[in-house]
Amino acid sequence: MKGTVLAPGIILNADDQRFTYLQEDVKSVAKDGAAIVLKQGDEVDFIADGQTAKQIYLTKAKSMNLDLDNINFDIKSNDLSTIRTLGLAGSALPILGIIPFIGFIFFIAGFLCMLFAIFKLSDKVGSPTLKKNYILYLVVAVASTILISIGAITGALGFAGMGSGYANAGGTGAIFGVILGLAGVVGMIYAFFKEFQVYNELSNISGDKFFLYYFIGSVVGTITVFIIIGYILLIAAFVLQIIAWYRLQEVKTA
Repeated sequence: MKGTVLAPGIILNADDQRFTYLQEDVKSVAKDGAAIVLKQGDEVDFIADGQTAKQIYLTKAKSMNLDLDNINFDIKSNDLSTIRTLGLAGSALPILGIIPFIGFIFFIAGFLCMLFAIFKLSDKVGSPTLKKNYILYLVVAVASTILISIGAITGALGFAGMGSGYANAGGTGAIFGVILGLAGVVGMIYAFFKEFQVYNELSNISGDKFFLYYFIGSVVGTITVFIIIGYILLIAAFVLQIIAWYRLQEVKTA
């Protein structure tokens, strides 16, 4: 018998009859051998046992159409729907950060949503590294940015002082600025490494390589941001991350 998944645990056949089912009755498996979790709109073939569906096989997965009615949100919940919604918001809101005057509000909101998404997903799958690596990435990235900024300003003032007749003080300032700048660069490289670990683990947990592709695109885009290709890569990376969070339907425990 053929039918369509109406909601988790419920299948509707062509005669508008409803059948309940358990996850253990789903026989279709993913590439890694794990049982597929059926989604609303998926088309299936099954054997009816009274009002219960048995021996269920996925025949056609629902195409990826954004359905806002199916995005449920509860900030206190660790269910995938909440995590998915937070991830989507965290991916999309920073894009609005380019809006003059109020853009920083969207950026901060997006940052907080992504932070909650990572923390909740880490707790859900029992990963001891996802949350830790994300915190390290954030702390080191911010600290490195500050070091680079201070180093650049100090170095510039030092070199300016050397040219104005204050050779000793200017030289000391220039050297100190260079040291700070180099420390910041080393720190930023480490931050990129921790970010790689975060998105590599997200790819492994979700089975979706788009998370890892986002990281690659964002890093290359950031490095090449001074030319037009950098902006294109950054936009593409953000789109990949949005798609990855939207497609998050099941996860592997750590």
